[in-house]
Amino acid sequence: MNNKTTGRAIVTFARGWQTLVAVRSLGRRGVEVITGDQYSMTPGSLSKYSTGKFKYPDPEKDPSGFLDALEKVVIENKPEDGRPYVLLPIHKESYLIAKYRERFEQHIALALPGIEQIMQVHNKGTLAAYAQKTGLPMPCTWIPETVDAFHKKLQEMTVPAFVKIRESSSGVGIDKVNTHEELEHTFLKFIDQFDLKSGDLPIIQSLVPGDDYCVTTLFNRGKLEACMTYRNLRTYPVKTGPGALRETVEAPAMEKIAGEVLGPLDWHGVAELDFRWDGNAESPPHLIEVNPRFWGGLIQAVESGWDYPWLVFQLAATSTVDLDTERRTDVKTEIPMLAFLSTLNELSHSEAGHAALKDGWESAKDEFHDGSKRAGLKALLKGLKTGLDPKARLAEARRVLGDHKHNVYDILSKEDPGPALGIFFPLAVFLKHGKVNIDLITGEGAPSDDDKTDGKP
Repeated sequence: MNNKTTGRAIVTFARGWQTLVAVRSLGRRGVEVITGDQYSMTPGSLSKYSTGKFKYPDPEKDPSGFLDALEKVVIENKPEDGRPYVLLPIHKESYLIAKYRERFEQHIALALPGIEQIMQVHNKGTLAAYAQKTGLPMPCTWIPETVDAFHKKLQEMTVPAFVKIRESSSGVGIDKVNTHEELEHTFLKFIDQFDLKSGDLPIIQSLVPGDDYCVTTLFNRGKLEACMTYRNLRTYPVKTGPGALRETVEAPAMEKIAGEVLGPLDWHGVAELDFRWDGNAESPPHLIEVNPRFWGGLIQAVESGWDYPWLVFQLAATSTVDLDTERRTDVKTEIPMLAFLSTLNELSHSEAGHAALKDGWESAKDEFHDGSKRAGLKALLKGLKTGLDPKARLAEARRVLGDHKHNVYDILSKEDPGPALGIFFPLAVFLKHGKVNIDLITGEGAPSDDDKTDGKP
């Protein structure tokens, strides 16, 4: 590391696993990192690369308090020797900082798009309208403005489909529906659950075949400076949850669309775009949504050679980007707890086991009806033995767990073990309540009152 390029960074949302990736990325390059969050014990603050920490009020409940606290910290920690000094917001608080950027830009450098650009793509309703207007490939999307308008068009909507609230993350507020009855029920449930008003109602998006891909980007005033794509090999919950196991892939068609989405908006900073594609060269990938900030699978990009936290630091400090690392496509990364839950889910839904049980049952029914009771019982027992065979289950477990052998973990690190303590809180919640809080595991959210194990955050 060249010492003349070291500096200081203020990093927010220290509880996020992607924040931990950013803290380690900058710290390893000699940047002093000061971490902030509304909670004290966070993975980012427990990292050896966090040289200082601070607390701020909840940005959603007390935006003014958050801005005041952050501005105070920014001013107090400004280097006196003129070294690069960068504000690196990680999560949704970046939207608030972008809106009131004039409070910070006189003290610290930052690389963020404007709040108008952010809201153009962050809201799934405005993104769908933007895609329809510009001809971008996106699944057919309905954007009802009132409940009456939804009911009038209900029977015309194609199912299966996804019902999505307009602003969400980590799979929250997204449900797949297979019938019009399920569609109506989920639509009305989301309105009640998230207290949605007319003009902000859920959207309905048709189901398109294929796998999910994540295109990660960095723009410099509308110019695409860096771009890489990964796909989720496993998610938890299945189909709608965040990635638990990921791999880097080549996806020039999607990356081209990413440039066409954000380039015309004069985008400045990072963004991640979700696509769905069936692998057929004749069919275009479909844009699903845009995350106008750092994303959950940031570790996949950094370990593959696209060190976005460092690139953003460079961009903010110097207005230029230097891709100085070798890039790889043979990396797999995972979130330990999500990967564990996903693995258990895969083992419990083994197709081979289910097929054996089903065949045994069908053979038994036929024998009971047309043959001997003894032969029917024998067929049933054979199906049970095959489907529940411990040796077969062990072999299947070894196969699935073998996927984890050489993976890189978001959290676990021999040279920086402290943040691993962050795993224990969501684990304690799981043991206490017998339920999985995905927001806590991914670092995307705060504990609810029911989740708190000691009555305190």
